[in-house]
Amino acid sequence: MKSWSDERRRAVLAWVIIVSLYILIRGVPFDRVSQALIIISAALAFAVGTEHKWQRTLRDWIPFFLLLFAYDFTRGLADNLGRHILVDEVYHLELSWFGRFFDGVIPSVWLQHHLFDPNHIAWWEGLVALMYCSHFVVPWAIVGVLYVRNRDEWAKFARRVIAISMTALITYVLVPAGPPWFASRQGLCDPLFRVVTRGWQLLGIPAAGQLVSLGQGIANDVAALPSLHAGMTATVSLFFWQRIRPRYRPLLVAYMLFMVFTLVYGAEHYIFDALLGFLYAGIVEFGCRAWESRHSGHKVDVQVKGSTT
Repeated sequence: MKSWSDERRRAVLAWVIIVSLYILIRGVPFDRVSQALIIISAALAFAVGTEHKWQRTLRDWIPFFLLLFAYDFTRGLADNLGRHILVDEVYHLELSWFGRFFDGVIPSVWLQHHLFDPNHIAWWEGLVALMYCSHFVVPWAIVGVLYVRNRDEWAKFARRVIAISMTALITYVLVPAGPPWFASRQGLCDPLFRVVTRGWQLLGIPAAGQLVSLGQGIANDVAALPSLHAGMTATVSLFFWQRIRPRYRPLLVAYMLFMVFTLVYGAEHYIFDALLGFLYAGIVEFGCRAWESRHSGHKVDVQVKGSTT
């Protein structure tokens, strides 16, 4: 910060004050529009007093968020295309794969039978609420920080976020599937409750839980396969795996596993959905690395040829 110009310090300070006041008054934003405005305004503030022009910032970010807005819009259309919705099929697949380990029922039923108390919110349910909602904050916080620190790294991570979002979207459209709570309402298993947000009451922020629950109510109910919550945690973990010290890598594994627990306990996804999300993340990571390796080599060749002419 010592090398920052006075105008850059003032711009960043103004951004921090405005965003802090917004969060204090309105709470942490989970909607795409608010997050887009916060991230783009941060990029513009940090660019003040540097060689980076505001036009380049907008060129970088507007296509990124337009793709994500398109994802949000089309994701909600998947259940209106008249395609067969996989409910029985995915339920029985989960039961056949994992029922033997959970007393003959699907894992979500077993977990809620043993852990869910409608009259008491356990302390760890606050962590469940935080983990579930981290999906709506962590990836966007990462792209914002990376953009300020290292634009090349930002481009790599943003590429992965877009890739897994779009591949998941294609699957939602082609193979709509219902989550455990949906199967429960169809009478396939014991009653299941959507409980991932009630921990916000324990944290003293009930409005956050109400906001996410509202989002759940208007979201596409048959966009469960794969789990993008699980896929995005794997995307984050794979991206940072080689970028952090080995002793911190178990935290990335714990991050992914606790997300799976959160989704299955909350009846938002099957274990099968989460595993498929992990698979998608692995394929996206492999594909992005191959693409980046190929194009970085191409750039080197161009530079070498240019230097010899």
